[in-house]
Amino acid sequence: MKTGGLGVWVAMLSSIAQPVAAGAAEPVGLDPSSPWNVHYADDYCRLIRVFGSGREAVTLIIDQYEPGDEFRISLMGRRMKSPAGSDKARIRFGEALPQQDVLFYSGSIGTNPAWIFVTDIRIRPLSDTEKAVLSARGSAPVAPVTDDEKASVSSIDIGRPLRHPMRLRTGPMKASFAAMDACTDELLTHWGIDAARHKTRLRSAIPTRSPSTWLKDGDYPLAMLLKRQPGLVEFRLDVGEDGVPTACHIQQSTHPEGFDRTVCDRLMKRARFEPALDRDGQPIASYYRDSVRFAFAN
Repeated sequence: MKTGGLGVWVAMLSSIAQPVAAGAAEPVGLDPSSPWNVHYADDYCRLIRVFGSGREAVTLIIDQYEPGDEFRISLMGRRMKSPAGSDKARIRFGEALPQQDVLFYSGSIGTNPAWIFVTDIRIRPLSDTEKAVLSARGSAPVAPVTDDEKASVSSIDIGRPLRHPMRLRTGPMKASFAAMDACTDELLTHWGIDAARHKTRLRSAIPTRSPSTWLKDGDYPLAMLLKRQPGLVEFRLDVGEDGVPTACHIQQSTHPEGFDRTVCDRLMKRARFEPALDRDGQPIASYYRDSVRFAFAN
């Protein structure tokens, strides 16, 4: 959510479901040229696969930062070369689920052009009602993605702003989603969370005020400001039974030397929560995860 002036955002879900356009161009299909690779990190899980070959190859990266249905994607390859700045890509998982428009930044991973998506998505986007409740409350239960919906995904379509839409022919992805579920469940154990008690909780940790108030325009690190350097920081706060953060962890960061310390310092001072409750209504240690996007307002 933009706070005005030099933009500092605490990113919330913002993907938008779209109807299928009549007469849309048939996407160019790319077959996989590598197996799925699952990477187990300390604070996130990653799926990687390459589609196509040579100069036409596209690498799909799926990052997941906690158990659940939300994840972040990046696309890398010559097809992703585009002017610097932000845009929205039209994405569709399988043929039965709605299209969605997802914000990304043009950039690079190593020497390769890349689209780096800055919002979490699901294979089935949230409904308008779910998004309205989340916007009003900051946290609310949403309908989980079903096993049938996961089983329906055997391709990923990428449309605008590509001149020629493409279809990544993933094949059935149910097993890949299951591998990510196993990885993210294991994350909780590494974080010192009672996974069984946490899974049956009545509620998660809820911010006592909007996360958009935790960081202000004046918090933009001066060195990054002078360079007009944008940044995206994925963070996790350990939240005690009293609702006070006990630790801040950076899960991923585009420019760690410039933004990480600022994010953790401000969040530890300003973020407060109604604690998570177990199935019996008793407070339990938990966590809160989100992302901060530093950018310049147009």
